[in-house]
Amino acid sequence: MANTRLPAEERRGQLVHAALTLAEAEGFGSVTIRRVADEAGVSLGVVHYCFESKEELMSAAISNIVAMLGETMAEAYAPDDGAEQVPQGREGMHEYLRRGVQRMWGLIESTPNVQLLTYEITTYALRRGAGQEGSERDAAAHALAARQYIVTDSVAVEFLEEAARASGIEWARPVEYVARVALTFIDGLVLRWLVDRDTEAAQTQLDDFTAFVVELAVDAG
Repeated sequence: MANTRLPAEERRGQLVHAALTLAEAEGFGSVTIRRVADEAGVSLGVVHYCFESKEELMSAAISNIVAMLGETMAEAYAPDDGAEQVPQGREGMHEYLRRGVQRMWGLIESTPNVQLLTYEITTYALRRGAGQEGSERDAAAHALAARQYIVTDSVAVEFLEEAARASGIEWARPVEYVARVALTFIDGLVLRWLVDRDTEAAQTQLDDFTAFVVELAVDAG
């Protein structure tokens, strides 16, 4: 066991990283206080000092992965400085969306275990509160499950707003609604891809869906 003393926040970060390493390799069900201690090379007492319970540790781990997911999504959706400016109108909207979605899909295919964890976050958090409707525990569990959607919704809304600005057209429905529809489709597509790894089918579906989303836009003014 490592005896090196670390500042509290640095130690907490080390333990969260250990929990995520285990979760990414074997799922959230594999994470126990003892296994986190072993992975981090510290005693059980160190883990209990930093986190009062496994639930607190898992909440911190989930917060970490949700923040990382938001950052990587924002990076994937960011405009490519080296790319040509998109034309105006629906053609431009389609091209802007296509570029962003393709960058996003490249990220998804390169991080399958992280993608799987996002689904596990939802089921883990919701199961924590199962059967305790209305309790503080239930409310906290649903907040954990909702957090990743709050983050991804925000990133998607920003991307869609920029797509509209870049192509000079407007969304016919509230942009928050468009983002929700898009992310609901992508959630399902990613889960299907994790099962069958049929990249060709996924790419075709993404192209078709991009065309569908463009139909939710109208000419400005």
